[in-house]
Amino acid sequence: MEALFQGKLDNFCAFYAVLNAMQRTHGLNHWEARKLFHAGLISFSQDIEHWEEIVCNRTDYIEEVQTFLNVIKKEGTPVHYTRPFPDGKASIAEVLNVIREWSPINKDKGVTLYDQSEGKAVVLQFKRFLPFRGAPLISHWTAVKEYAGAEVQFLDSSLEKSATYALPENGFCTCEKEVKQGRLFLINPATIYLLDSNP
Repeated sequence: MEALFQGKLDNFCAFYAVLNAMQRTHGLNHWEARKLFHAGLISFSQDIEHWEEIVCNRTDYIEEVQTFLNVIKKEGTPVHYTRPFPDGKASIAEVLNVIREWSPINKDKGVTLYDQSEGKAVVLQFKRFLPFRGAPLISHWTAVKEYAGAEVQFLDSSLEKSATYALPENGFCTCEKEVKQGRLFLINPATIYLLDSNP
């Protein structure tokens, strides 16, 4: 299965992340994803000020992901979601436990990720920092492909050469004050969405 790839000039990675996650939960194909993507963009464009915030990357996209999931439901695709840490407070272990529980792969169940995933997926945002810099270099939404071995692997929308396709379980933190040399990635627990096609 190939990830749906984001356009180089847009800021829509949060929406691509949702659609990539739905390849796990619903076996979504490219045509179905395009239809839902367009429906989401049309819905957001109805509020010009909010649309400008989205296009110009002046939001954290947490609420926008929820709105997009609601648009998808209105379009007739049953997807259920929860946010396990809406207040943004969770330890690294708690985040890893949720990801482990919601990204199992059972290779005995078929050859596609959809067959193997049992209707569950994780969407999240990570931020990448540089040493001794305040602001993050990258803020990026992605879908978890699988938690295998000692790393979280992503089903990612990026085609950038420097894209991050996996994070070691000891290579990120969940609170900005914990960012330090050797642990320059942050997963804000508030950005974690758990998708399920089987309520």
